Amino acid sequence: MKAGTRLKILEFLEDSAELVSDLLFVFTLPHGTSYSRMDYLLQKRHEQADKIASKQVRRNFNNFIYRLRKDGLVVRVNRNEKTFIKLSPKGKEILQKLRATILPSTRYEKKEENTIKIVVFDIPEKEKNKRDWLRSVLKNLNFNMVQKSVWMGKSKLPEEFIEDLDYLNILSYVEIFAITKAGSLRSLKGE
Repeated sequence: MKAGTRLKILEFLEDSAELVSDLLFVFTLPHGTSYSRMDYLLQKRHEQADKIASKQVRRNFNNFIYRLRKDGLVVRVNRNEKTFIKLSPKGKEILQKLRATILPSTRYEKKEENTIKIVVFDIPEKEKNKRDWLRSVLKNLNFNMVQKSVWMGKSKLPEEFIEDLDYLNILSYVEIFAITKAGSLRSLKGE
């Protein structure tokens, strides 16, 4: 199962066990259905108020819940003579790991500025995917590579980009410098 799909399902189970019919519907969608298409179809389904699920869908859902229980990711909880499903501590741990593996988009709004910026980073090898993400973002913002971990450009660095660095826990590995004066060392020294 794809990490993104597993993440969405675990988040869904974390948020609400009462919307099981929506989850049953999702399992009827063809493999590879995009998230936006799935969201559209769910909205359409809500509008039509279709709440009947086939036996095969129920069987698929029950099999999936069985596998999640067998893996120790969810547990059954009985409250007021009703059975609910909730994430186990192991399920919450896996959910956090899955969230950490999904990287934000590399596309941000480009805005040119006169100030030259230098971005320097030293991201550990174990965070290689985040380092590659950062290089893609800088390339998409029209920054040029000076060295593999030193990039220079005139684009404004969007606030969302800085927030994503923080979200990915790599903000401490990244330094950003703005150059207000340019020239040779002699001209800057005043000779």
